[in-house]
Amino acid sequence: MTSPTVLLPHSTKGHRSMTYSEPIISRMRVESFRGFRDAREFDLSAASVVVTGPNGTGKTSFFDALQWGLLGSLERLETLRARRNTEHVVNQYRLGRKASVEIDLMLPSGQVTIRRTGDQGGSTLELRTSGQDPIFGVEAEGALRGLLLPESEVTLESALATSGLMQQDVMRRVLEAKPADRYRQLSTVLGLGALEDFEDAAKSVAKLASDREKSARAERERLAGALAQARVRWEAARAKLAARPQVAAISAEVAATLAAVPVGIHFVGTGLTFDNPDAVRATAAAFAETIDAVDAALGLSRKAVELSIDLANEPSEEQLTALRAEADRAEATRGAAETTCEVVQGQLNAARQAAADVAQLAALAVPLLSDDCPVCGQSIDREHVERELRERAEATGAILELEQTLVRVTGELSDAAGAAEAAREIRDSAERRAGQWRQAREAERVADAAVSALAEDVRVVRFDQYTLESFVVAAGPALEYFRRARRALIDLLDTFDRQSDQGVINRADAEVKSLKVALKSAEAVLVAESARSQKLQTLSEQTLEARVEVTEARLRSMQPLVANIFQRLDPHPAFKTVEFELATYYRRGTTSPLVIDQVENVSADPLLIFSTSQANIVALSYFIAMSLSSGERGLPFLLLDDPVQSMDDVNVLGFADLCRHLRLRRQLIVSTHERRFASLLERKLAPRDGDSRTKMIRFTGWDRSGPTVEESTVDAQLLDDPIRLVRVAG
Repeated sequence: MTSPTVLLPHSTKGHRSMTYSEPIISRMRVESFRGFRDAREFDLSAASVVVTGPNGTGKTSFFDALQWGLLGSLERLETLRARRNTEHVVNQYRLGRKASVEIDLMLPSGQVTIRRTGDQGGSTLELRTSGQDPIFGVEAEGALRGLLLPESEVTLESALATSGLMQQDVMRRVLEAKPADRYRQLSTVLGLGALEDFEDAAKSVAKLASDREKSARAERERLAGALAQARVRWEAARAKLAARPQVAAISAEVAATLAAVPVGIHFVGTGLTFDNPDAVRATAAAFAETIDAVDAALGLSRKAVELSIDLANEPSEEQLTALRAEADRAEATRGAAETTCEVVQGQLNAARQAAADVAQLAALAVPLLSDDCPVCGQSIDREHVERELRERAEATGAILELEQTLVRVTGELSDAAGAAEAAREIRDSAERRAGQWRQAREAERVADAAVSALAEDVRVVRFDQYTLESFVVAAGPALEYFRRARRALIDLLDTFDRQSDQGVINRADAEVKSLKVALKSAEAVLVAESARSQKLQTLSEQTLEARVEVTEARLRSMQPLVANIFQRLDPHPAFKTVEFELATYYRRGTTSPLVIDQVENVSADPLLIFSTSQANIVALSYFIAMSLSSGERGLPFLLLDDPVQSMDDVNVLGFADLCRHLRLRRQLIVSTHERRFASLLERKLAPRDGDSRTKMIRFTGWDRSGPTVEESTVDAQLLDDPIRLVRVAG
């Protein structure tokens, strides 16, 4: 069974109303960019341009120049750089200079020239139009997007990546993208940016409402907690008031506590009354001061006792003087011995040097001897004579005597050094003992002074004795008594303070009533915010669902075109149809590619079951369909860098036939490294009337100056175009 015939869409608007699409990119000049060292200009003023040549001759740099000139970036190379400062824009033989790409665009409003200069660190765009001053930078980037995409809100980068320029190494980016990213990309390219903006706005408002609901809930919880605490304080104040003891009973208990003094101290409390809170407060403060003073004196006393424990005999000043003098004499003796040792060592060194000089002189004289002795006629052994002379020179009596002297004075130096060290240790030990005694006496003096001061500083008690020994014994029990007395006085003050508990109850009651009112208001706000948040969340979800429905409807309208292109290329014997499945997952729209066997009603992910060539054809079908379905909202040109890589011959024939129809809607610039495919395109894309042109750009080689290029115009073939009907297999 076959489905109805499907025609490729054809536009009748504006500059695309001719039989062939008018050329938009009419000229490009490249210098110091990628594979181009020297300046090179290309004439691209044709409805279709075929770029051919072997791999490595500059075709990819040609398409890189188009992309960089329009966008100022080469995204496919970013992940390939080992370091961020690696230069990937400027030609390697022109490092230190700026790359330059200049493009002429023939638009309905007239000719526009753009020129981009820069390197890996950034670039600057210049845009010139006839009769106007040039503009630069961000302003030029915005103006270029407006000129190429006047009826679309999509960015130039997104439009170029999804429907303008397909390069071989990023051909399957659309298929390999995450489903949610692919969905947003598809929605934007289909002209649904306004709906996407509304969805984002609805999500933003829903999130803001949710945040306000959370804040209202937190405020309600805070007030509820504060109310609970206020009720606890109110109940505690009532219980405290109900259990209030009599002041007279507590006063009697305080008097008994103050009278129970330990041995060694007396309470000075004549005329003290406990019915006056100020007097009780003053007495409690006096006990607090007493605790601090006694505690400090006790600490000093304990330190003095600790320092006096295990002290050795204290040396007298006369003994210290004698030990210091003895250490000085021993040090002087060591110094003198060291000086004597140095003198003897110097003498020995001089004697050895003199003997060495004599031996050297004798050795120099030996070669002057004849072979035989002139007296006895015997043969002379020169080495033996030289050795004997050296040994006798070095073994002189003076040297031997000096060596013995050096041994003796070295021993004397060692003895003197040992004696000096021993004298220093004895002296230092005596001085340390003397210092420990001084420290102990000073600590005892300070402790005595602190204990004696207690007689004047402490007003509420009196110690029987103010000596250091008696104080150390009595201080511990005294401190326990002072603390016990102070706690009793504070309890008495609390009893006086409870007389005002009714005021505390009244304040707590007012606080509870105020918090109840605030909590009721907060609960009302929470209810309102919760309702508003729920409504906005529902709106956000409905907006997403509506967007999915609209996108699906637009995608269904584009589906015949995708299927048409896919069937023309016919990459698989069973899976003849390709489409995109839309769904909502975790409140996000998703899109997944599917290939379908309509005979067996089987569908699958092309990345999982197709070969590289077949998956590339799916991506190519999607890319071309996106370009054509965007209509006036899309880019007016289609740039395809070696799209038939890994394709079978049948697929190549189908694609060549498809290119004949693409040039009717877009200026087509396509490249291939296959010579046979280039010849096929030359025949297929030959002009069919005198008003259009087809250009052939052949990259024949490459050297350090850049590519070697030949350009030619294809002769017109004035024949009727065959009927362009495609039947979609069903």
